[in-house]
Amino acid sequence: TCSFNIIFLVLLGISAGQECGVGSQCRTLAGVTTCNNCPGGTVCIQETTLSDLYCQYTFCLPQGMFCEGHVGTCCSGMECGLATADAAMKTCNVLSNTATTTAAATTTPAIIIVTEATTTPTATTAASAPCLTEGGAKIGLPCVFPFTNKGVTYTSCTTSGGFDKPWCSTATDMFGKHVLGNWGECNAACQTEQDTTTAAPAACTTTSGADAGKRCVFPFTHKGVLHTACTYAGGFSKPWCSTRVDYWGRHKEEYWGNCDDTCEVEALWG
Repeated sequence: TCSFNIIFLVLLGISAGQECGVGSQCRTLAGVTTCNNCPGGTVCIQETTLSDLYCQYTFCLPQGMFCEGHVGTCCSGMECGLATADAAMKTCNVLSNTATTTAAATTTPAIIIVTEATTTPTATTAASAPCLTEGGAKIGLPCVFPFTNKGVTYTSCTTSGGFDKPWCSTATDMFGKHVLGNWGECNAACQTEQDTTTAAPAACTTTSGADAGKRCVFPFTHKGVLHTACTYAGGFSKPWCSTRVDYWGRHKEEYWGNCDDTCEVEALWG
């Protein structure tokens, strides 16, 4: 029994040191904290008076939004379930006429408990055209704005990092900073800003190489070194740059090219 208690306490301590995610258990019914800091846009709250507490969205979930787990409560007149027989995940769907009254009576109090000031306008806007993720690491979740990534604050979806499709954060910390791994590609309902923070000036392009005729992307990290201009790194005879980076700003090996004469080039040493 003593060994079991020790193991339990160790595991509890490890769990409590982890960051919370959307739908994560944040506190037990007995008041024991199980993870730290619910993501932005969520709050640690009970589903019922006898349940544990989970990180749930502070607004009611609109039609078509992912609702499986403990992420939150569907808006009035909707229920969480499979929209079709072959659906891969549960979403909020409009109830049939016979069930609408009952669902509204049970759903509305939960929404009021979560947030009183922001539920009504958020639910009204999102239900008509919700800005959700449709690809990437997190699918079917609402974008969180504003969010700060690598020192830049965004108020709409962005292609920052050289991405072909605009993306957004689905979770931020208490300071509004993007939580790594919590991102997704934006759907057509989202506003998108053109990337003006990581792409080099239009004049700086590649003339040859694997990805010729493309704009250089700065900064980019290659083999652990951060580059803010074209470079000879790797022993190349011509300065080159990355034309696409991954989510963490790391150069994608197949996307590079030799820089044109207008590009800034890192100084050679030694």
